[in-house]
Amino acid sequence: MDRINRYQVVASMVRSFFEGYFSGLADGRAVQVDVQTIKALAAEQYGEVAGPFFHVMFPLLIVLNYESYDGVSADMKRRHFSEETPVRLLLRYACKSKSLYESMMEEYKRQMTSVLSGRIQRQEEHIATRKAGTDLTDVETASAIRAVVRALMHSYAIGVKAAGTNKSSLRQATVLRLMVSGMSTLLHDQPLDVWADAETIGLDGIYRRVCREAAHYETLINEMNQAYEDLARSEGVTSADDKEG
Repeated sequence: MDRINRYQVVASMVRSFFEGYFSGLADGRAVQVDVQTIKALAAEQYGEVAGPFFHVMFPLLIVLNYESYDGVSADMKRRHFSEETPVRLLLRYACKSKSLYESMMEEYKRQMTSVLSGRIQRQEEHIATRKAGTDLTDVETASAIRAVVRALMHSYAIGVKAAGTNKSSLRQATVLRLMVSGMSTLLHDQPLDVWADAETIGLDGIYRRVCREAAHYETLINEMNQAYEDLARSEGVTSADDKEG
């Protein structure tokens, strides 16, 4: 698998944001991720999610859809974009394509509906409902993996800090779970029994299963580690395991 449909990549990024953000809120408050918790958090955050979503998704979409960040900066200045520019217009610009933007917002609504009902959207449901367009070029798989890893890591870190408990540490167990979930939806077209034989093959085996190829596995591990370093610098977050050690 060398390339992935651009619509499917963005859909996976949106799902990753919701899973990461609400997992972060739950971990930040040290509560169990169950139906009642997710439902309560979703109701509480209903009017607040758009801000973190933009914060996470905008730069990732720019990298995904444009070749030159400097070119984007110059173009945004020519268009007189500012802090007062509506978020929807900025996200539309980041998507580059109107059809991709509309598909992304449809996915946003699906994910919001899912958390309001008390659950993170399941893998099989995501695969069945995500859209695949034919009017845009596909994304290199390595770039898609990096985008989903960043969406998961950044949204999780923001969720932990948004919990309002002054926590700034990321639980390694949650991060590992998020990575497995993200890759199982991004890189597979059929539902996958992710944790089958987990005691036999171990976590590394699970990672290799969801990544499908050795090159994808290396990309995932490298990007996850780099994201940890970047978040430590930019957000001041740490690994909970490091903190406890």
